[in-house]
Amino acid sequence: MDFFATLPLDIEVLDKALGGGLERCSIISILYDAFSLGWALGFEMFKNLVNRDSFGVIHNYSLPAIKVLSRASFVGLNLQRLATNNNVKIIDIFGSKYSIPPFADYVIQVENPTEETLTPKIEHVYETEVYPTAGNRRIVKLVYTLDGVVTMFGEHVTIKLLNAEVAYLAKMYNRKNIITIFLLNTDVVSKRFVAWVSSISDTLIAFTSNLSRDGELVEKMTILKALTPEFEPMSYEFKVKSTGEGSSHSLTFTKKSKGH
Repeated sequence: MDFFATLPLDIEVLDKALGGGLERCSIISILYDAFSLGWALGFEMFKNLVNRDSFGVIHNYSLPAIKVLSRASFVGLNLQRLATNNNVKIIDIFGSKYSIPPFADYVIQVENPTEETLTPKIEHVYETEVYPTAGNRRIVKLVYTLDGVVTMFGEHVTIKLLNAEVAYLAKMYNRKNIITIFLLNTDVVSKRFVAWVSSISDTLIAFTSNLSRDGELVEKMTILKALTPEFEPMSYEFKVKSTGEGSSHSLTFTKKSKGH
């Protein structure tokens, strides 16, 4: 087993910045503001990694699970089709908390999620549901969203929960390759919480958005952190364009010149 082999994300600007891709058990955090579409990058990464024979798990804290399907379809990710082929599961903490019945058998709920019981219950779901289905495949986990966790449990509890998560990933390092993608709307949480998330992340990507005078959404994506020795922070203009195929969109990145 090559612990230091990289896994491409199939997103050219990111693979180049990350020295070819992600290392084993990487934690990627994507930060964005209230009007940003930066969250779509998390689903794009998730889609590409599942297409590279990873098993996908979405931890949903923010919406009724059926609405997560529409968020995924924004980048052409068909969760229902993936689930039919045993390639994805949704752990639905939001639905568990608010007693929303699961709409499909690939949506797993955790009875009575509390700050004391959530971590062991999710670990149990992995041992009984996720690992047996994933087999020897690597696992890509998308947490939708960290601000949803904060809304549900508060910042202090969320930090404790995620500390437990980081410890669990370390314990599983030799057994399972679990890549984690955190999505975080920074307008919902404190700077202290953002700083903490930044500190545990191996890769950190931040989006800032502005509305131009004619109403166009203008976004900048900055890769702020990566573990490769030659890494330098780099900014790109980020655009989302309709593909003309249903609700699917493509993401484009244009390198910004220095001084802009």
